Amino acid sequence: MTRGRSPARIVRGTARRTRRLARRAPSVLPALWRRATGQGGGGRATAAFLRRRMVVLPALAVVALALCAAAYSDVHGRSERLRDRCVPALVGLAQARTSLQLAQQQAELRLLKGPQVELVELGETYRSRLTEASQSLHRVAASGALSKGQEQELRVVSGLVVAYDDKIAWAERNRTSDVLRTAGIEYADDMLGKPTAGRHPQPTTVLDRIAELEWQLRRESGELAAWSPLTLAAAAAAALVTGLFAFVAVGTSVFLRDRLRLVSLQLSAACVPVLLTPVLLAAGGAEEHAAQQHVRAEVVGLTGIPVGVTAPREIEGAAADAADAMRAAHPDGWSLTAGVAVPAGILGALACGVTLYLYGRPYPAARLPRRKDADADV
Repeated sequence: MTRGRSPARIVRGTARRTRRLARRAPSVLPALWRRATGQGGGGRATAAFLRRRMVVLPALAVVALALCAAAYSDVHGRSERLRDRCVPALVGLAQARTSLQLAQQQAELRLLKGPQVELVELGETYRSRLTEASQSLHRVAASGALSKGQEQELRVVSGLVVAYDDKIAWAERNRTSDVLRTAGIEYADDMLGKPTAGRHPQPTTVLDRIAELEWQLRRESGELAAWSPLTLAAAAAAALVTGLFAFVAVGTSVFLRDRLRLVSLQLSAACVPVLLTPVLLAAGGAEEHAAQQHVRAEVVGLTGIPVGVTAPREIEGAAADAADAMRAAHPDGWSLTAGVAVPAGILGALACGVTLYLYGRPYPAARLPRRKDADADV
């Protein structure tokens, strides 16, 4: 029976391998540079070098551009979902929750707390608040931010709002009876529930169901505003491949200067869009990510708005601030920039290959020697 390696031995072995790699690094870098500049060889080496670089440089450029486009596309897609779906849904839920609470306060004021309540009707304020709540719920359903299960839950909430209105209307019809009127208002209040913070895994009342939907969408907004593994992996790979492209391009330029005695402005110009595109997309992605964080903070603050006559305006103000923050990041402008920069980078990559092909045309390709037995047959 063999004994496993202890953690201390694993750590010491890893440290030894790291030290060996560190000692080899000073010798590896000059070797890589010599390989990048194609040092050594004669005329045939020149032809072979140019033909290899004619393929390697465009391939590296295309891979780098594809990775950059994938990283930016993920960030931009999150911006669009946050702006066009998640934020409108959260704003709609906050407005529905606030309007329902204001409607309940108005019903209690008119049917329970006012003078001569047996002679007072609900009035237009209650009905306008309930209409606002229903319209907000419809906007949430039309936002496209909800999953199938969330859409089903929203339909349940809409049905409960209708039932809640029926109980309030029943209390109004029986307003001449203190017992029936009070019972109807209290039953409707129980259906509506009391607003509580946090998650409600098994909600029963209207406000608890709305609060649970808000919690789920706030969690989704946090995920949208965070750096995703896809973005980080694609950005890291893009930086690595772009650096390798720049290293090989510089080495190729040095080869052309030393071997062919020319300074290739064409190659340098072709490399510019390839190297500029990652910088532009990185700037756009970083700006959109900062806007996502700002928008996330605004929608999280919706739960802290106290219920009152000014609450709807405060919710609209928070929604406007979130929209302004996202608009200030110019996501549509950066998307247009990416749509122009990536094709321009691909054209630059093709131009690198064409330039090296033209430089290599005067140099014949190496030919394989004929076999002696084939010569004898002839």
